[in-house]
Amino acid sequence: MFPPFKVRINGLDKKAKYILLMDIVAADDCRYKFHNSRWMVAGKADPEMPKRMYIHPDSPATGEQWMAKPVAFHKLKLTNNISDKHGF
Repeated sequence: MFPPFKVRINGLDKKAKYILLMDIVAADDCRYKFHNSRWMVAGKADPEMPKRMYIHPDSPATGEQWMAKPVAFHKLKLTNNISDKHGF
């Protein structure tokens, strides 16, 4: 995904193990296009796809590891292909 999503995490138990998941949810039912340096509504969105959660590849890891540095989801790939077999 570009730009990659990065998040800083705090408040976890340092010794406990955690699995980080990302779930992407549509904000509305519109399709958008980038035009004249801004996002504009460009019609109705495609039907909603089946829900899939992305598991961060470093999961599971301790709270201490997650809190040590920003967590980047740079390997996350998005698609609107409902027959995708790669888990994107």
